[in-house]
Amino acid sequence: MNNMNALNQLKAVLVFIAIFHLVFGFGLMFSIDFQKAALANYGGTLEWNTTDIYFIRIIGSFAFVLGSLAWMASRDPMRHKIIIIGFIEFFVLRNINRHLFADELYLALNVSQMMNIMTSVFFGLQALLLTYLLWRNTRKEKGKSK
Repeated sequence: MNNMNALNQLKAVLVFIAIFHLVFGFGLMFSIDFQKAALANYGGTLEWNTTDIYFIRIIGSFAFVLGSLAWMASRDPMRHKIIIIGFIEFFVLRNINRHLFADELYLALNVSQMMNIMTSVFFGLQALLLTYLLWRNTRKEKGKSK
């Protein structure tokens, strides 16, 4: 893989993560209909009381901030490695939690085991891509400094 391609690919993955989190974050913060559609697409259900709506808005604000961070990191990934490492850690911890506490997930949101696995694959692949592309670009940087 060409090193410039590795940098562009890292930027592209970060832009994807940014757009995903910005769109979902904004939607979850400001639209109950978006909240309902997002949960339905996830295969989950809720009673939709005021508490649920409020906590989903908080999750939306968190997602929006993650999207902003991913966008900033996409502009100059090697300068913002710590943000990329943070995303890798977040995606890994998210996957660990979704299986360690799977019974809570299934009971609270009625999410299927298959959806849990598919979501784990989705975020796991992003963690692997970020890890690999960061490693490739870090090697390139070290090669230049020699």
